[in-house]
Amino acid sequence: MNTKQIISESEKTFNDNELTIAHYISTTTPDRYGDIVNPSGMDATNYAKNPVVLFGHRSNSLVIGKNLELQVRHNGVSAVTKFADTEQGREIYKLNRDGFLNAWSIGFIPKKEVEKKDEIAGNVYNHIEEWDLLEYSSVPIPANPDCLNLMLKDLQDDTIKTILKDSNESLIHYNQLSADISIINGNVTELNNKLQKLESKVSYKVIELIKFVKSL
Repeated sequence: MNTKQIISESEKTFNDNELTIAHYISTTTPDRYGDIVNPSGMDATNYAKNPVVLFGHRSNSLVIGKNLELQVRHNGVSAVTKFADTEQGREIYKLNRDGFLNAWSIGFIPKKEVEKKDEIAGNVYNHIEEWDLLEYSSVPIPANPDCLNLMLKDLQDDTIKTILKDSNESLIHYNQLSADISIINGNVTELNNKLQKLESKVSYKVIELIKFVKSL
């Protein structure tokens, strides 16, 4: 199963009485792997038979609600999610409603993929033209990691607390790794620049030597 995550910061509506959220579960924006999921290529036939909504793709432990509606739009797939009237369901609903969690992710099986080049940017993307929707999840990535302690203070469910803590630690490690890679890339660029300058100087010296030999 493949997954694709989006940060859904806009175009959301909430209903506290019904515990529902209208939001996007997928968009046509390329993810960090260069994949673009075509919304019109979605096949939700099997998903419709058991339209559960998960937390963190944990099908064995965290069913937090169910899907009421899926709509294919030009820029993605929108959904209406009804959260379960349970402690876990209510807490995940509140975290989304209050802006602490903004990320959603689809679990899917790609059936047809085509590489296409963006004529404007020149980037090559993997377009997933046809795919089976298996499930979608509210994923445990805090919108602001600095707010984690504030989130945990009001949470009652220990399972959710553990997942959020683990997710936050993974996010910190990922950010540190990204920073280290950026430093390494900067050093490589600087080294390449120095090598190019050195090559220019060496080439100039060689040319001068050849001219001198010919003049003898």
